[in-house]
Amino acid sequence: MTFADDDVERIVTAVETIEESLAILAEKQAIPRERYLTETETQDVVERRFVKLTEATLDIARTIVVNESGRRPESNPAAMIDLGAIEVFDRCETAEMAQAARFRNVLAHTYGRSIDHDDVYDALCDLERYRDFLYDIKAYLDETGAL
Repeated sequence: MTFADDDVERIVTAVETIEESLAILAEKQAIPRERYLTETETQDVVERRFVKLTEATLDIARTIVVNESGRRPESNPAAMIDLGAIEVFDRCETAEMAQAARFRNVLAHTYGRSIDHDDVYDALCDLERYRDFLYDIKAYLDETGAL
């Protein structure tokens, strides 16, 4: 599969965003739940990083799906399902990434007391799906000769 230079650049930029966001979120994992639930500035940083992280994963998914199938996914979760259908995932679970896309939608469209900060903290404690996503994307790009 051949990618246009713009698509490769888009994917590389998204990968860098994912790596940067994962590093920041990994630092926040050391914060105990009780403290996290009372620190609104920390919550804001974590929530924003999750949105950026997931936006980057979705950008990669949409770029690859369009390149492979010639059509845009119907929704954010569909982008991950479509990516799984074209067998990009090895370590990563399609259902987990579709859930991450739904989680992004909740964070992007919810604010204040309507956000369940316990759910966000639980997601913070489980960053492995994003690491697996990166691994699978890099392997796919290597296999296809895109990089």
